[in-house]
Amino acid sequence: MKLKRFELLIVLLLFLFTVCGTSSASSTDVDEAIQSALDYIAASQFPDGGFAESNMIEGSIGTTWFAVTAISSAGEDPQTWKMNGTSPLDYWNSINDDADGTGEMAKKITYLVLFGIDPHDYNGHNYVADLQSKVKSSGEIGDFVYTTYWGIFGLVAAGEDASRSVAWLKQQQQSDGGFAWAEGGVSDSDDTAASVMALIAGGVSPNDPVISKAIQYLRDVQEPTGGFNYGYYSESNLASTTWVIQALAACGVDPLTVTNNGNNPIDYLLSLQQADGSFKYTEYVVDSPVSMTARAVAALTGKSYPILPGKKGYDIKSSAYMETHSTPQIPTSTPEVTNTPTYTAPLGKWEPVTITDDYGYTITITEEPSRIISLAPANTEILFALGLNDSIVGVTEYCNYPEEATTKPIIGGYTTVNVERVITQNPDLIFAYYGNGEDLIHHLRYLGYNVITLNSDSIEGTLHDIALVGKATGKTEEAEKLVKNMQVRIDTVKEKLEGITNTPQTIHCMWTDPLWISGNNTFQNEMIKIAGGTNAFSDVEGWGVVTLERLLTTDPDIIIVDSGMGMGEGGTDVLKNYFEDDSRLQSLSAVKNNQVYVINADIIDRGGPRIADCIEALAKIQHPEIFGAQDDSASSTSSPGFSIIVTCTAVCGLLVCRKR
Repeated sequence: MKLKRFELLIVLLLFLFTVCGTSSASSTDVDEAIQSALDYIAASQFPDGGFAESNMIEGSIGTTWFAVTAISSAGEDPQTWKMNGTSPLDYWNSINDDADGTGEMAKKITYLVLFGIDPHDYNGHNYVADLQSKVKSSGEIGDFVYTTYWGIFGLVAAGEDASRSVAWLKQQQQSDGGFAWAEGGVSDSDDTAASVMALIAGGVSPNDPVISKAIQYLRDVQEPTGGFNYGYYSESNLASTTWVIQALAACGVDPLTVTNNGNNPIDYLLSLQQADGSFKYTEYVVDSPVSMTARAVAALTGKSYPILPGKKGYDIKSSAYMETHSTPQIPTSTPEVTNTPTYTAPLGKWEPVTITDDYGYTITITEEPSRIISLAPANTEILFALGLNDSIVGVTEYCNYPEEATTKPIIGGYTTVNVERVITQNPDLIFAYYGNGEDLIHHLRYLGYNVITLNSDSIEGTLHDIALVGKATGKTEEAEKLVKNMQVRIDTVKEKLEGITNTPQTIHCMWTDPLWISGNNTFQNEMIKIAGGTNAFSDVEGWGVVTLERLLTTDPDIIIVDSGMGMGEGGTDVLKNYFEDDSRLQSLSAVKNNQVYVINADIIDRGGPRIADCIEALAKIQHPEIFGAQDDSASSTSSPGFSIIVTCTAVCGLLVCRKR
């Protein structure tokens, strides 16, 4: 009969103390936290031998990897953890995992090692050779920094030489001392901590300048809670904090000495443990508690990656403050919710409505929404156009129209939404956009929120989405009126252009180096055609890149560029200047004939109510003989906050994702 896990842990601690003269965790409250966490993990094992979250029906590969790592870090043999006689190793064998990702290969190797299995030859397969095939001549493993440090973990666990990859990884340190997930990225605590562990695992001394600079970077980015975040708009969270604790342990740095506002990462981590032994992701969010709890165990045992059987850990202790409290908890204040609107319920009873969003999800809204969050500028413009001003309680930093939108609470960027800020606003309806990413949208749904995802990639799609928003918010009449008004304006342009024979060759350019243009199946292409032109790059699929040579041979009649693209201090548009000033482009007909025009990026790149404005502006540019000359100063006004970052990422990159 298997001993209780508490008895196993006590035996292990006594053995390590007697034989090795050290322990993986000597502070009583830390020991208790580990034991409680292991009990929670044990209750999360499925009959197939794997581990998964409570909402799953079978084991999960990723969750099982974290669970087994935690079990081993606590000194237990994962092979003894069985359900119906089935172990986690039996589970892994049963799923026939043949993932070829670099990180997955490395995790497979470390997983086998935790069971005392040689990954060079298991079931007739050499998993180490698979990983070694990913090592480039430069030493980079896979294509990124993060795949390289995972690769190093795998090679070290297999007893292989990783010195070439270690040398490459050292060279990726940035000027601030941190590491990013890929070359050219922004430093963050997760990738920095992981890189530190990989370098030390690969033989780099903790006293090496690269390590010293990285640790200083981690000190510099520590949050006032004592914890760490992954950057951008995120709050302190368990995952980032455990990475850092493990990195500090690998360097022999006491986490209690790394503080901000008097708080340290160990106390912060312990404050996230709940009564059932599980750990929350943040103070306000419970997310993937089994995986989070497993991560916490590894950190509290003072073990760093790669975790190997019998590996000694740093002696983790909590602070004296924690030792005086039976429940480890750091006093914190609830984030202040600013600009919380008041809402008066209208007369009349709300009738539940069921809609299908552009993602194909069916959502039933049982009560009239009174607290709405928008995760994209186009969504925000629709909501304001329907008169929902007072119900909007959160927008992104790029939601700048109408002006009132800039007074609403900001919940992050377009792709860097702060989930904690969403939660504090307590929304009853969230309007997402395709480019926000599936992970975020699924996560918000997992947290129980009603999320409607829009993807207005055409004029018809935009009009459809306006009607959809109206139905979901009780503004059906307002939406019908807005759609009708927009359609009338669009039809008026079409009627005036009936019978024209000249359709100028026009291009819409969003960026240079490389040249990003709007091809077919984009609403920019559609607007150019409605306004009496022909897209010179209609053979390009979606939003794409063309070469300088292709631009010269195409020789468009008219060039449309977005406003705000690299606006200088003098207010001149760098993108327009590129076409007008570059000596290589002076032979272009559009340049010679002064047919390079700037249109407000917000009206040409957003699938919202102002697309009618854009069509009218394009009609004036392409057919001034019918509509009168375009006022270039009006169309080129750059909207506040629409910067080079937005256009390169949200427009050029994410617009590609908006295609169905």
